[in-house]
Amino acid sequence: MTDRPTISRRALFAATGAATLAPLAQATPVATRTCFFNGLQPVVLTVSGQGIEPNRGGLDAARDRMLVQHGNRFDAAWSCSLDAIASLQEHRMRIRIEYDEAMHELGGPRLETVLQAAGIDIARAMRDGHWITMQAIDGYRVQMPLVQAMRWGFLVATQMDGQPLFTGGLGPLWGIYDAQAIAELTDTPFKSRFAKAAWGLYYIHISERQPQG
Repeated sequence: MTDRPTISRRALFAATGAATLAPLAQATPVATRTCFFNGLQPVVLTVSGQGIEPNRGGLDAARDRMLVQHGNRFDAAWSCSLDAIASLQEHRMRIRIEYDEAMHELGGPRLETVLQAAGIDIARAMRDGHWITMQAIDGYRVQMPLVQAMRWGFLVATQMDGQPLFTGGLGPLWGIYDAQAIAELTDTPFKSRFAKAAWGLYYIHISERQPQG
């Protein structure tokens, strides 16, 4: 497992704030910053809920069609591009995955790092008993206590075996963990251990209590 130098949230926003897209700013006047390194980079991840530092406004029925179709709602959110995700401290882990039951090296920032970039105080959120919802592009939804997600060591993977994950495959983002390292999963069938993983991850919500449904 290796880590590379990190970039602070302050530096991340400073580097990206000047590239705010005009259409987005016009549609959501409260947005003052977007997490883009340049105007050509589309958003790949949106985070909403308790404790975030928003860089965009609320749900837009015209622009946010997948979020709407999946029943998500928010008044403000933090969004960022793949370049911004890639700029965060990278973690690598070798794990056995369910699809071919072979070992692969996955790389990307830890979930904790991504949430901190969005402004969330992880220690406080865990202490207050917050929950996390992770939404995938196919409609699959993972919900669990934030403290459990942190204990499981989720990775927001952007690459596997040195190759980028892509839409139509497992990416571009994959919320994944090392199932073999989690004690409470050792007595479950191997393929059942990945029920909390979300390939095609595109939206995360932090809530004060367990979500309904």
